[in-house]
Amino acid sequence: NALRQRVTDGTYAPGTRLPGEAALCAEFGVARNTVRRALSTLQSEGRITARTGVGRFVPDSATQPRTRSEDITANLRHQIETGHFQPGDALPSEAQLARRFGVSRFTARTALIALETAGLVTCVHGKGRYVRQDVPR
Repeated sequence: NALRQRVTDGTYAPGTRLPGEAALCAEFGVARNTVRRALSTLQSEGRITARTGVGRFVPDSATQPRTRSEDITANLRHQIETGHFQPGDALPSEAQLARRFGVSRFTARTALIALETAGLVTCVHGKGRYVRQDVPR
């Protein structure tokens, strides 16, 4: 409730990163599992968002930091939407994206999976990922 109040009253303004779990444990004198449950509740209510490897934030799309995989996803999405990649075109492989953006293959894979989830790309096992034929322009 204390964290919910801080988000509501503006103590944690939009775009603000919340203190880490260890800091919250020390402040409230509770176990890490208790803090995680509280944060999970706030996240399910839409009062905070979690960014893997970055932290938890009060939502504000204009100032919220993006992960490297989100940057890659945005870059590829832009190329698909502007026609650089046409329907049926193969996207660069995980290894190629990893080299191009200086990230791990896991990060590149996460970006490609996000495009699949968004319905822009289809995966052909053993062949690669391709721009879907029915992608709206």
